[in-house]
Amino acid sequence: MMLSSGKFVKNPQLILRYVEELKKRGIDTEPVTPSSKELELIEEAARRDESLLNVLEKLVNIFKSRIIGEIAREVVKEVLGQELDEDTATYLIARELAGWVLEIAEALNIIRISNVLR
Repeated sequence: MMLSSGKFVKNPQLILRYVEELKKRGIDTEPVTPSSKELELIEEAARRDESLLNVLEKLVNIFKSRIIGEIAREVVKEVLGQELDEDTATYLIARELAGWVLEIAEALNIIRISNVLR
């Protein structure tokens, strides 16, 4: 997975399998692909000295609205071996996507992430 440092993305398989499943079903993957829009949101938040947690929550909400719950549930069951409801599965994948965007922003020197608790 491109530009993942592991600071936020804890299970890249969730993202990879979700995208693979979208492709397999002929569904456009662009809505869950990090773009300049998300990076601009991060850059603007950094200018306002917004907390990292707040930015992460905003990104999670953006991605949650773009994820197909049924597919998310199936992917989480496959990757994590857990039977979860669609909302929880959607949140887990959105959280990984949001973390990925933050890691990309750091790699591009838009933000600096330090002392991330594990």
